[in-house]
Amino acid sequence: MVTILSNVAALAASRQLGVSKIGLTTAITRLTTGRRVNNAMDDAASLTQGNTYEAAARNAAASVVTDQANYFIALNNDGPNLQKTQDAYRMAELEGGGNTATTEYTNLKGTAGGTDSTAALAAIATSQATNGASMSSALSKAQTHGIAAETNQGISDAYLGADMGAEMANLTKYQILMQAGTSALNNANQSAQTVMGLFK
Repeated sequence: MVTILSNVAALAASRQLGVSKIGLTTAITRLTTGRRVNNAMDDAASLTQGNTYEAAARNAAASVVTDQANYFIALNNDGPNLQKTQDAYRMAELEGGGNTATTEYTNLKGTAGGTDSTAALAAIATSQATNGASMSSALSKAQTHGIAAETNQGISDAYLGADMGAEMANLTKYQILMQAGTSALNNANQSAQTVMGLFK
């Protein structure tokens, strides 16, 4: 029986075209963003987990910058010790020559940071030990935070990252379905021509 009130075949083809269009849009979005999960509808649970680890990765990456800055601050603090050591050596030479009453010796005590060469070298050694520990600690923290940033980024990507090969297959599939669906809708609409033929 041919009717004109409802073209069920055309309605079904149109509905399926809508489904294929959503699938095609999703595949294109995933391919262009590189993310499997772009909104809550894709996978709300994975979105929550992925965002949590992404935040942890960014936090650790920011900590690496702070750790590296702390290393260079300690390095900068240790820089003057090189010159202070040379000044202390000169003080020792003056002490050995009996020239501790000279203006040079007085000035060197101020720059080397000690009442004599022995005291100056002791103060320098203490400063170097502190700065060395700070540099070592900063480098260790930078490495630890760097590893944390990498691993958390990997976990986030496992939850959110798109399988590019699978999405390329989906893109091709939905392109074919769109073309086939359009053709099917066109064929379904041809039934109207059958009805028109009855009027000839």
